[in-house]
Amino acid sequence: MRGRGRMTERRMTTDALRLGMYVSRLDRPWVETPFLFQGFILEREEDLQTLRSLCREVVVDAERSRVHVPEAAGARRRPEPARTSKPVFREAVQAAARARGRGHRLVKRLFQDIRLGRSIDTEEAQAVVAEMVDNITRDADASLWITNLKNRDEYTSLHCLNVCVLTLAYCRHLGYERDELERIGLGALLHDVGKARVPKEILNKPGRLSDEEFAVMKRHTVDGYEMLSGSGKLSDLTLRIVRSHHERVGGQGYPDGLAGSDIPEPVLAVGIADAYDALTSDRPYKDGLAAEKALGILHKEAPREFGAELMEGFIRCVGIYPIGSLVELDSGALGLVISAEPTHRLFPRVLLVRSPNGQTMQERRILDLAARQETARVRRVVQPRDTGVDVQAVMLMESGLARAGSLPVDLPGTDDQ
Repeated sequence: MRGRGRMTERRMTTDALRLGMYVSRLDRPWVETPFLFQGFILEREEDLQTLRSLCREVVVDAERSRVHVPEAAGARRRPEPARTSKPVFREAVQAAARARGRGHRLVKRLFQDIRLGRSIDTEEAQAVVAEMVDNITRDADASLWITNLKNRDEYTSLHCLNVCVLTLAYCRHLGYERDELERIGLGALLHDVGKARVPKEILNKPGRLSDEEFAVMKRHTVDGYEMLSGSGKLSDLTLRIVRSHHERVGGQGYPDGLAGSDIPEPVLAVGIADAYDALTSDRPYKDGLAAEKALGILHKEAPREFGAELMEGFIRCVGIYPIGSLVELDSGALGLVISAEPTHRLFPRVLLVRSPNGQTMQERRILDLAARQETARVRRVVQPRDTGVDVQAVMLMESGLARAGSLPVDLPGTDDQ
């Protein structure tokens, strides 16, 4: 009987699960879950959502399921790399920071060239995206960490970079291959180039735009598409992302009012990354939202904006505690989240910045909560402005963009990481 059961088992991602399937094994111990039985039929939507929040992959027994189980269900999605006990975090972050610096200089030059009527160097943009793909393939967490380095006075250029990184991380999570990632990433990097033609008084206007101003703003999608399509060097997917990243599944988007399946998944993925970074970024006229609040807003709006399933996948990718979040542990210590691995959603790795007694950490220390589940847990997410922790200072030093001691929070490096 055991042999026959194994022959009918299918390993699949939780994204591919459906009600009526028999889940026989998980990618984590059963005791770490609220399920009473080791093996059960998925009968309730609540159980399906719980599985998706806790696990990346499960094993389904096709013979014991009440619905058809495809042979290769979820096969396109690749497993996450193994969790290491002593990650070389700083080196990965600094590599991502170097790529970000090159990308930032490129994007600013692209916007300047457009304003001056010059042609756009798409070949250099392709090289920058290829480097970003390399970094995300090696360590997506490090690249996501860098997206938290923001400057409200350079919102547009940094936003293009952040959307590119967020999109690449998510589409890799979805299982896209390298050549697809490069085309998608290029579209994400260039998605807002049309804004170079939007007057700055509209682009940076505090408050609500008038109908006339909003019509000018919406034109950036078509302007970007038209100025890039003439080069003949960009793929249809890249160009479609530039034109359609504001389309929405409910049909209320622009410029073409597309709806549902008429909008490709990568285009919607860029739309999610675009909206998430916009909500969490400081602007000249407003402060950004905390990551968990932004995710809550997007999740609520998802059915008519991006589709509930794709939005939930993004939340699983960036994590319950998104990278860069400041969290308080049960001990009272404060740490910055540096890992968002789907198999350890409730137990991230954190960079400790303040001890339980409220002292600034004088030695950089990374704590792996998954290895200390009985003694170290996240109590809550806290706002940096409420704690006095200068998160940007910590991130700048960890990224190699500022030397230790030059900023308010001093966290010198150590060899053991």
